[in-house]
Amino acid sequence: MTTWRRLTTRQAGTFLTVTLALLAAGCGDSTVPTLGPVTTSPPEPTPSVKVYDLGATVWYEGLIIHVDTATATLDTRGGPVEVDFRLENPNADVGELDGAIQLVLGGTRVEPNEDSSVPLVPPNSSMPAQLTFDVQGATSVDDAAIEIGTAPNHIGRVPLTPAAGAVAAFEPQVLALKGTGAAADLKISLTGGGLRWDLPDWSQELDAGLAALTLTYDVTYTGTFSGGFAFTGDNVALRLPDGTVVQPRNDGHSQSIELIGPKKTKKGLFSRFDIPSGMSGKFALLVKNGSTTKAIVFTIGG
Repeated sequence: MTTWRRLTTRQAGTFLTVTLALLAAGCGDSTVPTLGPVTTSPPEPTPSVKVYDLGATVWYEGLIIHVDTATATLDTRGGPVEVDFRLENPNADVGELDGAIQLVLGGTRVEPNEDSSVPLVPPNSSMPAQLTFDVQGATSVDDAAIEIGTAPNHIGRVPLTPAAGAVAAFEPQVLALKGTGAAADLKISLTGGGLRWDLPDWSQELDAGLAALTLTYDVTYTGTFSGGFAFTGDNVALRLPDGTVVQPRNDGHSQSIELIGPKKTKKGLFSRFDIPSGMSGKFALLVKNGSTTKAIVFTIGG
């Protein structure tokens, strides 16, 4: 028993010596990782989401643009503002919006990001669209507005809140106009009119200083010449309240041209004139036939 115990003690000493040697070797190994301080990233800002129920409509370049909602997802660094539109095309040709759409916040104009686009709109149809504006460094867009178009043309405007100003919609106006004038054997009966700030048949917006006044009328040739009367834009003109006389637009779309038989009437003819935007007062459609002129006076506004 005594011999077994001495051997065991000797073995234990040998084991302890080997173990200490291994530990010492391990401490000298530079590849063993050492514990360091634990670091954490600062928490990301929590964005707030605000939905603006706009329900606004702008008439632009012959399209009816419904601006439905804007959704702003912003934190201290800014964020995206998504605007939902519906583009309605009441015309017989494909509609395309050429005017830029921007989010205006203070003195900053933000273009839609690269993932946004405005579709073509088939005739007599409508198309949805969503544009995303990436706003930098703003925590609120309550003072922002959506602007459609750029200078020198008219600019449509939809504020996100009343704090951002008024809507600029350019809604066409229907004018209840009546009157009759005869210059020799040419008689015109004014039946109505319309005022707008774009040219739907050209898909164009007018210059900011102009509006388009369209007058509709019936034309009667009271003469007896069998060849009839060749009615053109030379037989009409518009006298403005300041006395200026302007001719119909010379664009191939703005003036009826008709051959009217003796004692016959052509209904629903029209002339379209450029007038100063915002002008009101007494206007006159001038009926011209040779050296004879007759004025059909009417009033717009005021």
